[in-house]
Amino acid sequence: MRAFRALPYAVCVLTLAVVGGCSSATSDPGSGAAGAAVSTGSVRRLAVTITGKTVTPAPAQVDLPIGSTLELVVTSDHDDELHAHGFEVEEALKAGVPTTLRLTGKEAGSYEVETHDPALTLLTVAVR
Repeated sequence: MRAFRALPYAVCVLTLAVVGGCSSATSDPGSGAAGAAVSTGSVRRLAVTITGKTVTPAPAQVDLPIGSTLELVVTSDHDDELHAHGFEVEEALKAGVPTTLRLTGKEAGSYEVETHDPALTLLTVAVR
């Protein structure tokens, strides 16, 4: 009979452990950029590196809730121009100098972030 009395407590502890594990400040595994993005409150940070025609992490979709902000830090090995469609943000990239874009999800949709020379897609931002 005592084992049954402890059961509700065990269920409560297990539930708290699962809920606590779900609220970590690491990247969303479904974002395709595992290990590269960090969420803190409503600002999510993602570092992207461009070497030649290689984008690291590989281009993927990043989910961004409406009203939240993605802080994208891009470092390239060559001068270029960075463009975030849908957010209508353009920034010059200087070789070796990190450039930060702050993109706030205002309207639901799927938007590409790209460079112009060479034309590379860095990621797709899915605002939901």
